[in-house]
Amino acid sequence: MAASKAAAKPAAKAGKSAKPAAAQAPKKRGPWLWLCLVAPVAVALLPSTLVLIPAMVPTLVARIVDPAPGRHLTITVGSLNLAGALWFMHDLWSMGQSFAAITPTLGDMLGWLAALVGAGTGWAIYSLMPILSRGIATTKSNARLSRLRKQQEDLIEQWGDPVRGGGTLPAAKR
Repeated sequence: MAASKAAAKPAAKAGKSAKPAAAQAPKKRGPWLWLCLVAPVAVALLPSTLVLIPAMVPTLVARIVDPAPGRHLTITVGSLNLAGALWFMHDLWSMGQSFAAITPTLGDMLGWLAALVGAGTGWAIYSLMPILSRGIATTKSNARLSRLRKQQEDLIEQWGDPVRGGGTLPAAKR
């Protein structure tokens, strides 16, 4: 019993000096912070918000189907969808950003074309990037392999065939 108390005291001292892992980790700001920051702006610019919500539906779909932790699909589709939705914002702001201007703005087919083409371009970029990066990596490794083979040929030319590794080395002179 005395041995167990003696073993428990150093463990208790170590536990007091060590901070809990949760206290050491940086605090992660949740969606509530974003909601508190974005909500007043969305209310102040309500006509713009009411136009952007339907225009950004492809981004919402990308967010729902994006399984990756970095949300690269959402970022790619969202940024290009927003760029396309700026057509709507230009129309709305040029009409005075009023509630009466929402219906004609959302009825503009060129605005829908711009928003949806932007989102489609985001999907295409996300889909084609792995193929493109694989092609670049293959080309780089083939070029490096070609350089190494050239260097090996130069070494064989300078030092002879045993450098290749398959032959035997000549006997050392005494």
